[in-house]
Amino acid sequence: MKLNQTIDAEQLAEWIDLYQDQLFRYAFFRIGSKEDAEDVVQDAFLKIAATTAHIANPRAYLFRTVGNGCVDVIRNKVKFSPIEERMTTPSPSDEREEQEEFRRIDQLLRKLPEQQSEVIRLHIHANLKFTEIADILEQPVTTIKSRFASGIEKLRKQFIN
Repeated sequence: MKLNQTIDAEQLAEWIDLYQDQLFRYAFFRIGSKEDAEDVVQDAFLKIAATTAHIANPRAYLFRTVGNGCVDVIRNKVKFSPIEERMTTPSPSDEREEQEEFRRIDQLLRKLPEQQSEVIRLHIHANLKFTEIADILEQPVTTIKSRFASGIEKLRKQFIN
């Protein structure tokens, strides 16, 4: 793959160093699979390297691309795989703990509206500030804060009842 003229190899390497871990964590907690999360993140970096458009905010572009890639993976897995393949097989203890943590968190977040759960994932799993999330989702910061607060409040009520 040839890099476009606006993004050179040094710049791409810098973005990988800066964002790869956050993007992976975000993708993993969206998908629940290390391999798929790695693939989605790698695809996002390949897309940014191949784009010919000027990218004003590479971090926002990468998070949006990873978020869209996660949605595609989830759709394709549910649509094309039998239930037996979607069930996890026993694995080493570290991986099993990660899978269990993913299942617990995902189960809670699935009870929320998608807009609220997405903000919570970006804030907690990707460790992004509300202003950064607002850039990524192209929404006002007040809307992002409101979605986060509302989602957290709904989760609290579930635990109290």
